[in-house]
Amino acid sequence: MFIVLHKVYVQVISYFFDYLPAISLVLLGLIVQSLSAQTQSNTAIDFNVNNEKVSTALYKLANESDINFAYNSGDIIFDTKVSYLAKNKKPIAILSDILSEINYTFKIIGNQVVIYKPNNSNNSNSNTFNIVTDTVFIQDTIFNILTDTIYITDTIFIEKQKPKKITPVKLKEIPSDYFSNSSSREKGWSGSIFVAPILSNFSLAQNANSTSFRSFSFGIETSKIINRWNISGGIKLTQFSEKFNHTYNVSDGGYFVTDTIDTYYTVIQTDTAWYYITDSTFKPIDSHEYSYSINNRVGYIEFSVSASFDYFTNRTMRLYVKAGAQAGVLIYSSGMAIPDADEPAGVDFADLKFSPSSYSVLLGMGIKYRINKQLDFNSEIYYLNYFTDMIDHYPKNTKIRGAAIKVGLIYYF
Repeated sequence: MFIVLHKVYVQVISYFFDYLPAISLVLLGLIVQSLSAQTQSNTAIDFNVNNEKVSTALYKLANESDINFAYNSGDIIFDTKVSYLAKNKKPIAILSDILSEINYTFKIIGNQVVIYKPNNSNNSNSNTFNIVTDTVFIQDTIFNILTDTIYITDTIFIEKQKPKKITPVKLKEIPSDYFSNSSSREKGWSGSIFVAPILSNFSLAQNANSTSFRSFSFGIETSKIINRWNISGGIKLTQFSEKFNHTYNVSDGGYFVTDTIDTYYTVIQTDTAWYYITDSTFKPIDSHEYSYSINNRVGYIEFSVSASFDYFTNRTMRLYVKAGAQAGVLIYSSGMAIPDADEPAGVDFADLKFSPSSYSVLLGMGIKYRINKQLDFNSEIYYLNYFTDMIDHYPKNTKIRGAAIKVGLIYYF
């Protein structure tokens, strides 16, 4: 009886240690599965894509649910076009439905959702238990019962076959696409409002240095976005201004007045010789002083067309170069011109023949910095050059050149 109970006890202990690794694996899997479920978003959203690339759908889903995706952006499978409509559905469920169209799956690692192609060979054995065994040495007298025959041995060496060690599966490193830019910045429409101080050579006075930031533009633009290209059109008010002081004195006619400054004499024998020292002063008949403190202003309504290319982009900003053309219409002018530096009298703008229109080109570069989902801050520096003279038949060149610093906001529809 003691022998039988001892055998049963030994077998129970042996089975427990044999299945302990399998039980541990099951419990560890349940814990990992529970922690992964807690990281999923519970906020339901509405989502719709119509015949768009899987990569574009992922951009849109990331933007609307604040989920970061990592996947191999060079895989052509993400160019597959899909259509999908969901109402009040969790983002993780939406992602699972979209990936099922291309037979892909995902894992949540930290705050990243990693998208990859599943390994079917590994999945086929996911529901089985692997029993890990090892070599056991039993040192003592063992009683082994076989078909009513008892064999008593002093030392028994029992060797069990070692299974192959299970190697943990590691995901291959894949390039992560950290752009996650909303599709609205790659296609669609945008509108912007801006103001731009201008440093120009505008001056209607001879020998006057009026280079300053008194000139400016402000207006609105709308753009059609085609990947990295932006085709824009807009309207703006541009004002060129100068301020200068001018003083000039004019004397007309006059005569000389002779004054005796000193008198002395010399005695020669019996005669006396007198000498007189005189000075002449010019007395003007008519004297005028001209003094001006002038604020000159000329305003145009300008219509512009331009094209820009985003040569560098990342998640938060875009750098671009830009070229365009402008046509303007004169709407107001006020002030006084000094056509000749040797002529004191100024000429009122009302007596000058201003050109009713203007044509110009501009070249620039700038940055668009992302503020939120639909709004960017825009800063740009550009050079402008006018082909037409501001005033016809003016002795001074009145073609305007200058540089501007533009700041504004861009809204994506």
